[in-house]
Amino acid sequence: MRSAPGPSTPAPAAALSDFSEDELAAAAAAGDAEAFSVLVAKLSPSLLRYLRRMVDDPQTAEDLAQDTLLDAWRGLPDFAFRSSFKTWMFGIAHRRTVDHWRRRRDIPTAEERFADLTDPHPLPADDVLHTSLVDALRRELTTLPETSRAVWWLREAEGLSLTEISRVLQISVGSVRGHLQRSRRYLATRLAPWRPDATNDEQASTGTTSTGAGPMRGGQR
Repeated sequence: MRSAPGPSTPAPAAALSDFSEDELAAAAAAGDAEAFSVLVAKLSPSLLRYLRRMVDDPQTAEDLAQDTLLDAWRGLPDFAFRSSFKTWMFGIAHRRTVDHWRRRRDIPTAEERFADLTDPHPLPADDVLHTSLVDALRRELTTLPETSRAVWWLREAEGLSLTEISRVLQISVGSVRGHLQRSRRYLATRLAPWRPDATNDEQASTGTTSTGAGPMRGGQR
């Protein structure tokens, strides 16, 4: 890894754009505010997507994102880089989200914004299928327990490893694996009507367009 610039010699913005996330974090930890700004620009979209899946209100998600980034900036001098900065940041976001749930005493029932999971330019013939699939995925994800939903999103949407997710959520790797397996099975069953090989005749034979298990119950949240 290239040497991070010290606080007295900040790197040019053009050079900073070539830094990895952890290199930017190292520079920011040394006092380079510009490096942190570039890091925020890189990671804010994925952070906000995650928080919008975990809380019901878009403004609350933005507030939690701001709080997370502020906590990260304040905590950087003590960050020991035992994990990636992204993993550490999602851990802060998770704790902020849990604090929000405890204050509100509500269960997230998000009704918005899963359109970014689809092809931004679907073929005309696929429009209805894409919309229906995204709507179904949105609904089914909101029925998962909070921890299962977080595990699924961090793995499938953000690409974190099981070890990284265990650090974010402060649960064992085995627990992460269990949440992920149950979530995948549940969603596969609930979204079965939207599989490419699911025909209208199959749906008609059951008399329904949405088969499978009911909402997941119990388990660690």
